[in-house]
Amino acid sequence: MVLGVICLILGAGIWLLNLYGGGFNWGRDWPFLLLVFGIYKIWDYSRSGRSKTDRKVKKVLKKLENEEIDAKEAIDELEKL
Repeated sequence: MVLGVICLILGAGIWLLNLYGGGFNWGRDWPFLLLVFGIYKIWDYSRSGRSKTDRKVKKVLKKLENEEIDAKEAIDELEKL
């Protein structure tokens, strides 16, 4: 997540400096790739967090369905998430 935010900020800053001037004489659009990479890393991080939670919820529901735990225990486990 942190790498994605850093890439996003750095890429946006350099890209804007290149578009509107600021002393850098590098290629004009290469920071855009850094922006895309940063956005991807943030999206990937947020997606992986949801899938872990989804798996835990499914596991608790499966235990409840198989009558390994009762409803109160299921609620307690879900509140811990």
